[in-house]
Amino acid sequence: MLTLSLRFRKYFENLSWLIFEKGFTLLVGMVVGIYIARYLQPENFGLLNYAISFVSIFSAFSTLGMDQIIVRELSKQSDRHTDLLGTGFMLKLIGSSILIALMAVILFFMNHNSFTNTLIMIIAAAEIFKGFEVVSYFFQAKVLSKYVVQVQLIINLFVSLIKIIMVFTHAQLIWFAIVVVIGSIINAVGFLYTYYKREGTPWKWRFQKTLAFQLLHESWPLAFYGIALHIQARIDQVMLGKMLNTTEVGQYSVALKFIEIFGFMPMVLINTFGPAITKAKEISIELYHSRLINLYRIMFLAFLLIAIPIYFFSEGLITKLYGIEYQAAGYLLSLFALRLFFSNMGVGKSAFIVNESLFKYSLLTVVVGAITNITLNLVLIPKYASVGSVMASMISFTVSIFLVDLLFSKTRENQRLMLKGIFTFWKLKKILNE
Repeated sequence: MLTLSLRFRKYFENLSWLIFEKGFTLLVGMVVGIYIARYLQPENFGLLNYAISFVSIFSAFSTLGMDQIIVRELSKQSDRHTDLLGTGFMLKLIGSSILIALMAVILFFMNHNSFTNTLIMIIAAAEIFKGFEVVSYFFQAKVLSKYVVQVQLIINLFVSLIKIIMVFTHAQLIWFAIVVVIGSIINAVGFLYTYYKREGTPWKWRFQKTLAFQLLHESWPLAFYGIALHIQARIDQVMLGKMLNTTEVGQYSVALKFIEIFGFMPMVLINTFGPAITKAKEISIELYHSRLINLYRIMFLAFLLIAIPIYFFSEGLITKLYGIEYQAAGYLLSLFALRLFFSNMGVGKSAFIVNESLFKYSLLTVVVGAITNITLNLVLIPKYASVGSVMASMISFTVSIFLVDLLFSKTRENQRLMLKGIFTFWKLKKILNE
């Protein structure tokens, strides 16, 4: 059994690798994104991001809400990893196929031109290769993400180089959609290579029908949760494109993509400390609550460290990096900095939801949030354009993350822990204190 110092070192090393990989990838992505945004200009850049957002709304079908559940089960039942990986892979493959079929049906009724529909379908095709991400879940559960990270760094750098070449060779817009599929294929190969080098052949993975039904029974609320969450997070770009124009989407997308550079932090934190919180629940309720509070403290502290500088320097930074054509995106970025608070706390709250198996409740909250967001967008976009869309998203996240919790006793307890973490963030202690 690992001592405290060795156990903490293991988690810290895992966290360091994840932060480095996400930070490096997002930094490279930002540089590449600047070149692409400058090259395509707001209208074409907006059209590309409109297509990506359209697919993203339904991308939860390619995961079926099983990501965290598979990680949890791999942590608990490492001896069944071949069954879990094989079953998870096949279910994700089926989900991706459903997504592509659904896209085709929806686009038939949409008032798009043929080129926009082509962009959307090409980007949707990339989802078919997302099933290989189960390899990442396997290494997350073992707190050994560095093996995946090392390969992903090389792949992401290679794909980014392809995009830069496309800019300098004046590639047509459609190739920026095709490279999304190319990147997905190469990532799948990278996942398989990593697993093969560390664990052996993936041909030993087994699909278990009984296990599949067990996973689906628990995850179906999370699948609908994912769809509603993606609607809440991405519908703004789709509605801006339909109600206004793709140029407005281009400005909005620049600000959103820039803030997403810093959005990796809560995901890294939850992936690293999530298993520790799960194990704490099996030890004692006091330790479980203590680690939840500390997680919320970390999430709030991460928000402060990132949001404050962005809020004050956003406009000058965007203009300098992207050009005067994207000046409007600078002001939007300052507003997005405030929205980080809700995304950080929402990710932190997911640890509580998973460990308490409150998936139907989480579905309720995000459906309410999505409906609120759509309604507010319909009201605010005509009056305030992109600013109205940012306002709508922040209000909707307030409703779904905080206000709905007041309706149920169990979630009121978690809200108390969350608020305690927020208002005592300076009292941060080691999460792994036992």
